[in-house]
Order: sequence, then C-alpha cells, then structure tokens
Amino acid sequence: MRIFHSLILLAAIMVSSASAHAAGDAKEDITGWNHFVWGAEVGGSIDLTSNNLSSINLDAYFGYKNSWINAVGIGASVNMMVSNSVRSFPVYAMFRTDFSSRPRLLFMDLRGGIAINDITYGNSQTSLFLSPGVGINLARGRSFSSYITLSYIYNGLKPFDLGDRRCDVDGLSMACLRLGVSF
Repeated sequence: MRIFHSLILLAAIMVSSASAHAAGDAKEDITGWNHFVWGAEVGGSIDLTSNNLSSINLDAYFGYKNSWINAVGIGASVNMMVSNSVRSFPVYAMFRTDFSSRPRLLFMDLRGGIAINDITYGNSQTSLFLSPGVGINLARGRSFSSYITLSYIYNGLKPFDLGDRRCDVDGLSMACLRLGVSF
C-alpha cells in the first residue's frame, strides 16, 4: 500500500512539472478569427467621495487582440447604485495589455469615454468617464481567460437633487473590483 501511495505521488509530481514546463513554452497563436475578443465582467465599486453612491457593475466589451494586446475595443457598463435609484451607463474605449507576446500574470487596463448618468425624477447628466487599473490573470485556456482587476473610476458627475437631499458631488471617485472572463 505504501508503494502505491509513493507511485501516485511520483506521478503527480511528474505531471505537474510537465505541465509547468509546457506552460512556460506556451505562446499564443492568434490567427484569423482569433483576433476577435469579447468579454463580460461583474464587480462592485466603493464611493470614495462620501456621497453614498457605491455601485454594483456589469460590463461587456468587444474588440481586437494580438500577441501584445490583450484587448483594444469598445465597451459599455451598467453601474447601479445600491443605496438609491441613481444609475450610470459608461460607454468607453478600452486598452488592455501585459506588454509581452507571452501570457503574463499581471496586465494594465485603461478605459475612457463618457458616462450617461440617470438621476432620479427624469434628470440625467453626461460626463467624463476614466478608469485606469491593474489586473491579475486567474485561469487561461485555449479560447478563454479569466481575470480580476482593481481599478480607479472617475465619473465627472455634477451636484444634483436626490429627492429629499442634495448630493454635492463634484466628480465621483470610486475604487472598483471586477471579476471577468474574455473569449
């Protein structure tokens, strides 16, 4: 029985070392339709401006990828504030890269565009949207990758009335954590 456990342990070590060696030699082969990328993300943002506008976020994007660029394209988001009925709909251009032709653990994520802010009682504002961040690749397969990003979000929201109170926000700053998958 002891020999059986030793053989299983030896086989597990050999398989893990072979897969680690194969992962080290992996190079993405991007040809034809493989240049097309699309993805979805779910996350949450914490209001850093003390205006009680923390949100739950859903994002989707599509674009182009190659060996150096993980994604360059356009995306849209729905940011639902959890403590009131304010909604924000960012539409943005995005750029994501890990600065290498080989898959890396860390990457940079940049987004910029406009945010259409739907404030209660039929009021809306359009403002600047910026979101620089860093990400960590979690799992990578032949046709997908999953990741987590930590980002700063700036929404150029201006002061507004929210029913019984006034939100004196002059630019909304948020810290955002997103969990995503791209294909």
